Amino acid sequence: MRRHHNDRVKELETQLDELRKQEQQALVDRRISKQMEEIAYGQQALSEERSREAIRQSEIAQMMTLRSETERRNALDAQSAAEYSAEEALTSYQLAERRRLQADFARHVADTLNYISLGRTLGSQSYVIYKAGNTELGNMLAYASYLYTNAYGGSLYSASVYPALTQSAESRQDWSIHNGSITRVDFFPKRAQLLTVSTYGEIYNHEMKNGRLSSKRLFNNKSYCFRDAYASENGKSYAVSHTGHLVITGHGETQIIYLEGAVRPFRIVSMNDGRQLLIAGERSISLFDVATSKVIRTRQLDFNIISTGRSDHHPLLFDDQNRMHLVNDIDNLKTSKQPVSGRVTAFASSRNEHLSAYGMSDGTIWLIDGKGHANKLVSHLSEVTKLMFIGRRLYSSSYDGKLQFWMTNEAQIMPITLFEAESWMMDFTFDAGKNYIWTVESNGTMTEYLMSLPLISERLRKNVKRNFTPEEWDYYVGKGIPYRKLKE
Repeated sequence: MRRHHNDRVKELETQLDELRKQEQQALVDRRISKQMEEIAYGQQALSEERSREAIRQSEIAQMMTLRSETERRNALDAQSAAEYSAEEALTSYQLAERRRLQADFARHVADTLNYISLGRTLGSQSYVIYKAGNTELGNMLAYASYLYTNAYGGSLYSASVYPALTQSAESRQDWSIHNGSITRVDFFPKRAQLLTVSTYGEIYNHEMKNGRLSSKRLFNNKSYCFRDAYASENGKSYAVSHTGHLVITGHGETQIIYLEGAVRPFRIVSMNDGRQLLIAGERSISLFDVATSKVIRTRQLDFNIISTGRSDHHPLLFDDQNRMHLVNDIDNLKTSKQPVSGRVTAFASSRNEHLSAYGMSDGTIWLIDGKGHANKLVSHLSEVTKLMFIGRRLYSSSYDGKLQFWMTNEAQIMPITLFEAESWMMDFTFDAGKNYIWTVESNGTMTEYLMSLPLISERLRKNVKRNFTPEEWDYYVGKGIPYRKLKE
């Protein structure tokens, strides 16, 4: 029994120990659980803190993003503003540059116009002072006029400049050789020799040698009244007399041909490249063959010839009924009405420039362009005796004694008087180089006139012997004009 009791006690003790262990284990578990709970709470709190921190960081990040976007937009706005400012600055610079260029151009134009005007003023002063006898100062002013006008693109052919240049260049030489009125002057082709004829039956051959004129009389008979002459390539001269005779001189021979049926012949016009000559009378035309020295035919006309000219390499006749007749052949005249009304006494045409000029008995010149537009040029006081084109320049002579030229390409065509003769100016011509112009007058005077601007300027330069004094410069040129030496 006792044994059973002891076993029971041991069993109970064992159970009690087990319960104690379980209680201790439960206590440990409770402590661990509490610790775990506390850890869990800590972790939860930490997680919540981290979540709050993450939210805060997210908010900060959003704020930074918004700030960054704002700053980016501000940067873009600033860039746009900078670009706009740059564009404005560039536009302002370009506008300022354009205004500067415009101001420079306007100043250049003003300076150019001022200096061109100065050139004209100096030319006018030179002409008057030279005429008054002070040739030294006149030459200086003329050369200064040339320098300023030429340097600034002014026209050296202006009425204020050109006469002063030619006067100071001493470009004119006169000779009185003929006794009668010289009616024609003509250069021999390819030869530096001149042919002149007069109303006293004189025929002369002239040649310039070392600045001196050498003249040779080829024919002299007062019974003849020469009205026109032609210098041919074969070296012979053909002079037509109002008496109805054609006098041929050259190679030491003289031939006189009577123009049967010709009515007071007064003009010779070459045809067919100079192989034939058309001799116009007051009411007749005669065709002369140069090779055979024979008259091919003379034709009577039912109208009065006033003057002649050339158009498209054909002779052109003007009558007293406001008509003109183009001579294709002696039997083929193309008649048409004149584009201008009145007595045409001189005619010239320029195929290259599409211009025609009609000189009238009252001194008027009508300039007709290719479209038929007419421009009335008024300056001569008497009958126009000859017209000639050189490029766009039209030269004219008249019984008023003036030799003039007109710049036909200018908006306002004004005459420039080369010089005035003492008697009627009957004819003029140019040398082969167009450097000199030769004129003949009714008093028997023959004149050589230098017209080449390069040669004139060289003479002007040589004629200047000194520079202006400061006082002369201030008085004649101007105090505001920078001083310029004329002679080094």
